[in-house]
Amino acid sequence: MIRVAINGILGRMGQELASAISRDEDLILVGGIDTLETFHEDRIAVTTNPDEILGDADVVVDFSSPQGTATIARSCRQHHRPLITGTTGLSRDQQKLVEQLAENVPVVQSFNFSLGINLLIDILQKTARVLKDGFDVEIIDVHHRGKKDAPSGTALTLARVLAQTMGLNESQAIQVGRKGKNLKRGHEIVIHSLRGGAIIGEHQVHFLCGHETINITHKALSRSVFVDGVLRAIYWIPGQKPGYYTMQDVLELKA
Repeated sequence: MIRVAINGILGRMGQELASAISRDEDLILVGGIDTLETFHEDRIAVTTNPDEILGDADVVVDFSSPQGTATIARSCRQHHRPLITGTTGLSRDQQKLVEQLAENVPVVQSFNFSLGINLLIDILQKTARVLKDGFDVEIIDVHHRGKKDAPSGTALTLARVLAQTMGLNESQAIQVGRKGKNLKRGHEIVIHSLRGGAIIGEHQVHFLCGHETINITHKALSRSVFVDGVLRAIYWIPGQKPGYYTMQDVLELKA
């Protein structure tokens, strides 16, 4: 049995995960951490203090806020607990805390735990190697009106993968939006973000040239696609050596 604690248990993703873990005979939900002290369904205790439950957990899963991720990274380091995190919008200092934790325990960080998105990354790498000369690349990310960050962490990940594969400097090539007059198209990879309605998540990557276009799209139809990926990571992380991992490692997609 793997004992799991959820940081951000009262959020949308936290609640979906709690339900899935409770249904899994090989997992035990030992408690949750959030900004309110209360009880989740099935009378699972929710605390504001990670130290109260981390001692009982084998793995900590984090879908909270940037500040919540920073706090749980410090607590996981203190208690020597593996961390799986999908929180987006981290500052450089907050991201550094996650990476420092990985020096002592295994950490899986992904801005999208969908199996489809991670297969998409593999497909994009192969596509970009062939189309890196002569094709322009644009990314569109579409999410519900309540999403707090733009562009999405997934869109940024896709852009970085494309830039690396195409031999471009990330800081120079990746551009958020396009505005101005007399603009000239260079080798930039531009991300456009749409926010509205109840769309869970859609990412489009467009390869365009003068003679043809190739459009690759992934749509998440429910949050279950993310939950399935997190469950895989929960089963994978125990016994791993300290280090920084992504879902590409969990799914054995890395070359």
